[in-house]
Amino acid sequence: MTDPLSRPRLKHFVGIALFTGATLMLEISLTRIFSITMWYHYAFMAISLALFGLSFGAVVVYLKKSWFPAERLDDRLALLALGQAVTATVALSLLLWIPFSPTLTLFGLATVSSSFLLALVPFLFSGVAVCLLLTRWPARSGVLYTFDLMGAALGCLLVLALMSPLTGPGVVLASALLAAAAGWALAGTKPWKRASMAACAVLLLLTLLQPHAKLFRFQFVKNVFGLPEAEPVTSEPIVERWNSHAAIAVHSGVSQGAFSWGMSPAFEGEERPRQLFLFIDAAAGTVFTQWNGKNDRAVSHLRYDITSLAHHLRPESNTLVIGVGGGRDIVTALLFNAPKVTGVEINKDILDLLEHDFADFTGRLAQNPKVRFVHDEARSYIERSGERFDVIQASLIDSWAATAAGAFTLTENSLYTQEAWTEFLNHVSDRGVITFSRWWVRERPGEMLRCASLAYAALRGMGIENPRQHVLIAATEFDENEGSRTGVGTILVSKKPFTDKDLETFDDLMKIYRFTPLHTSKMSDPQDFALVLTPETHASIVANYQLDVTPSTDDKPFFFQTLRFADIFRTDRQAQWVTSFNMRAVVVLLMCLGMVILLAIGGLLLPLKLAARNHTPLPRFRLLPHSLYFAAIGLGFILVELAAIQRLTIFLGHPVYSLAVVLFGILLATGIGSSLAQRFFIENGEVRKAALTGLALLFVVQLLLALGTPFLLGLLHGSTIPVRLALALGVVGLMGLTLGLGFPIGIGLASGRVPEQTPWLWAVNGAMSVVGSVLAVVTSLAWGITFTATVGALCYLIAVVCAYVARSQNLQE
Repeated sequence: MTDPLSRPRLKHFVGIALFTGATLMLEISLTRIFSITMWYHYAFMAISLALFGLSFGAVVVYLKKSWFPAERLDDRLALLALGQAVTATVALSLLLWIPFSPTLTLFGLATVSSSFLLALVPFLFSGVAVCLLLTRWPARSGVLYTFDLMGAALGCLLVLALMSPLTGPGVVLASALLAAAAGWALAGTKPWKRASMAACAVLLLLTLLQPHAKLFRFQFVKNVFGLPEAEPVTSEPIVERWNSHAAIAVHSGVSQGAFSWGMSPAFEGEERPRQLFLFIDAAAGTVFTQWNGKNDRAVSHLRYDITSLAHHLRPESNTLVIGVGGGRDIVTALLFNAPKVTGVEINKDILDLLEHDFADFTGRLAQNPKVRFVHDEARSYIERSGERFDVIQASLIDSWAATAAGAFTLTENSLYTQEAWTEFLNHVSDRGVITFSRWWVRERPGEMLRCASLAYAALRGMGIENPRQHVLIAATEFDENEGSRTGVGTILVSKKPFTDKDLETFDDLMKIYRFTPLHTSKMSDPQDFALVLTPETHASIVANYQLDVTPSTDDKPFFFQTLRFADIFRTDRQAQWVTSFNMRAVVVLLMCLGMVILLAIGGLLLPLKLAARNHTPLPRFRLLPHSLYFAAIGLGFILVELAAIQRLTIFLGHPVYSLAVVLFGILLATGIGSSLAQRFFIENGEVRKAALTGLALLFVVQLLLALGTPFLLGLLHGSTIPVRLALALGVVGLMGLTLGLGFPIGIGLASGRVPEQTPWLWAVNGAMSVVGSVLAVVTSLAWGITFTATVGALCYLIAVVCAYVARSQNLQE
């Protein structure tokens, strides 16, 4: 009698797609939720938790095969699906109640460990199910792997479609619903069918109710001042909006005075304008200020903000504002009689609030004939624009959140690179300036010095011999904070040297508004600004300064990370005040790397030791080439994938594109490539000799993409969005088609020689992916994105060698 499960059926292909779609939805939605409850360097762990859960699931399958007999496989898969659905729902409920507090106390350790363990559990169920489906039928693994990746790609699109109407917790519930649907599709007996249907009905109801009833509420959020302790949620927002890269909330409250980033000490006004506070991912924020569009006195305090310095120097300027926020910089430009103000905002929901919900409150800015709002990423918009501006302004633009793709948002900001500032300078008029404002810490002025370093690199790249004459820097120093004077600094950079009249006006402004001058062509305090901006001393000061102030580039777009790896344990080299959490991010990142390496080693060595007791001993080196092969493709895949996400997100200019184009495109193309490998390189479960040529092609393509993509992106960086999308799709398509060859060829090689070890090999693959998820960020921070992509490509060279050895061994038997 033929075994009914000798070949996978349609429901198995559908089931694995639903499992992986639910898993990716859960991973991305947890990243969004963690961005509200934790600081971005912890939220990043969502991707590592997902990968670890998938790999550990394979270890369970390898050690406990008796738990999953073939005749009961479908019901076991249904049980796993229900386990994922239930634990995801329970984990969501508990995670919103836990005050995340990463401190070296018993309470702090308990909050961190419980948060991450709760988030991990659903991925364990998914990991077991996916491993069972991928390794149960080795001859069809390529097709199953195709559905695996297609499901993950579908999960990407579902997040984009559902995050706004359902909110982050709602998408977690939707992922649980998708997992329960997988259980219904896979169940082999009626009781499990009924249980899965009941779970689907309950989860559907919860998912639909969540946006309105808020059944799952945030009880704690990250501290707005960047401190480790969480803050309890004390009030409900007036308005709350979610999308795939941010959650925004508007709160009312009694203000202590006129809000300012860097208020002048000369400000003596008693205005207490009504203000609504806008928070992005619970921390980064600004205000909506009540204004009728006519009474300038109600917003006169904006003149005293250090961020308005460029308007004092260049009044009546055609202005472009990067990051509209609550509209403060728009209003400021209007106060200085700007004839035209263009506000570019990456978050459509913020513009929607200004244009509709709070239009009357903010003076109907969108209807002002001088004002134009643009929904776009500012750098992309400026590069495509044929217009020249007198002032291009960015005031403390950052979000302190993790992206949906799992990367470090604060560490890869495309507005703070040499290439970006060069583009900005190319789009200002002859009298024009670009002005950026950042936190100022006199004893550790890493951010402002790096801004000066960026200005130097951009100006020198444009052929300017003496950048010092093109830069003005000033600050508002609030008070002594942690032994240092702190506040907000503003840098002005011009294509043309600042004239003597400009310098006189600047000096007058310093006296009138009691700002602190930091740099002109005639003075520097501290002297480090002059050293950074002078060609003869730039290289020396950058190399020897206590913080990393090298100009950030598109290949190393990590402006905010000014702590060198060698100094992570030297508190005297670390920044202070509000910038200190960026220093902690580097420490946490390296700690995460150590942790995942230990987890990977423990997850490999322990199963191997246990397997030696329970399995027939293998001949020496029989398993070695297969293990090395799967380790290489696991590490290589995650390195080239994350490098592509980092690189192309900057190129495309919008976080949504990193999901809709980059991540979705890679997953989809990899799935197609896997299907092609099954068709052309595997016959009756045996790997053809041509497969080695295919793997060699995989290595060559990945190496060429690693080294050649930056050149292509540089050529088309100023092109239109359709052209950029076409190039990005071409890159990820070619990348994915070849990446898809690795897994099915490896399974084909293993099934002919060590078929009982395929779950072990899947665990090896997953363990190296876990390590790679953190290693990719570390190597990009230290040596650049191109280095990370190149290392990933070289991993496939190792895979080619291992495949050749493994196939040779197969032929000898």
